Amino acid sequence: MNQDQITAKLSQINSKGLEASFSLSEAALENAQKLAELNYAASKDVLVNAQDGIQQVLTAKDPKQVTEIFTADSLQAAGNQAVAYQKKVSKVLRDGNKEFSNVVDASIDQLQDGFQDWLNTVTANAPAGSDAFLSSFKTVYGSALQSFEQFRAASKEAFVNAEKTADQAIETVQGQIAQVKKTATPASRSRKSA
Repeated sequence: MNQDQITAKLSQINSKGLEASFSLSEAALENAQKLAELNYAASKDVLVNAQDGIQQVLTAKDPKQVTEIFTADSLQAAGNQAVAYQKKVSKVLRDGNKEFSNVVDASIDQLQDGFQDWLNTVTANAPAGSDAFLSSFKTVYGSALQSFEQFRAASKEAFVNAEKTADQAIETVQGQIAQVKKTATPASRSRKSA
């Protein structure tokens, strides 16, 4: 194998890596746009709700009316909005993670195929008497392949953990909303009976 063949093979491997990088960049931009749209919509909703709440407080005639504005139901509605927003964000991130995971898998497969093809070419064109060198070269190559597989496993585990963390955050917020509603409901009943 001459220098031109080696350069051509490495160039081929590198171009596949660049294609994967461009694909990831496009996916990241699309996800950033989706997140920006979600943030805009959520911010708009929060501002509209805050403006409504402020208007109600400003038109209230006495403190009792102000406390009635902030009922458990209104707090739950705000909490439900937060949970809905978090679920949308989580979906965008999950979809992005799946796409990223697929690109990582495809990139690792391409690298492995490229290295295997390169190894086969080197082995086929090796001069006589280079058996010891080829044996150690194959050992190093086997270690490199194991490293790729370890990276693949670690990245999949990271994605699973990120999704679990997002699910736990949503469950925590929902639990807090339920607790606030339980706590606030008896107080609002006692005010009404008084």
